[in-house]
Amino acid sequence: MSFQQPSGAPGGGASAEPPRVRPQSPRAAFQRHVKPKDGIVMAQSDMHNFLQQSHGTLFDEAMKYAESVGIQRDQVSYLIFALAAVYLIFGSAARLLCNLIGFGYPTYASVLAIRTKGTDDDTVWLIYWTCFAVLYLVDFFSEFILSFFPFYYILKACFLVYLYLPQTQGSVMFYDNVVDPLVFFVDQKLDEYYYNKKKVQ
Repeated sequence: MSFQQPSGAPGGGASAEPPRVRPQSPRAAFQRHVKPKDGIVMAQSDMHNFLQQSHGTLFDEAMKYAESVGIQRDQVSYLIFALAAVYLIFGSAARLLCNLIGFGYPTYASVLAIRTKGTDDDTVWLIYWTCFAVLYLVDFFSEFILSFFPFYYILKACFLVYLYLPQTQGSVMFYDNVVDPLVFFVDQKLDEYYYNKKKVQ
């Protein structure tokens, strides 16, 4: 954001404020646009592959127990999601669970990104946290929204997962289409305000 004095027009009059163009980031993270449907399919496939692999004694024993009672490994993720969805509607700490979904794994992944020498993964999580901050503002109205739409926390939790999953890259799309244009709009209005203020002076 810049508050530069526009150059004078011929004849001593003040020139109109030059139109601004929304800048595009040169960082590689913004080149990874994934169609939502394709990203969800990839995430589902990766989840199924994850469940088929070994992840330690506790995980393996849990999977064996699930299979012994007739629950296939692929169905375990759906069962967990269903239980979480029910709690997000009727649970007393639905807001807390929703926020944990939104910043639990991203916080862990952000710490790992900070430890690396490269900056590409840092950019990915910086984009996510910027989107998260914008969405968090909506929580100010959460009680009002819940009064007529009880599925608010389910949709919010699903959307947050969509934003941060590496398969979906949803935060890049949300940033490009919502957050950055919003900040650019505010930026323009601030520039116009200071420009008009200087003209009056």
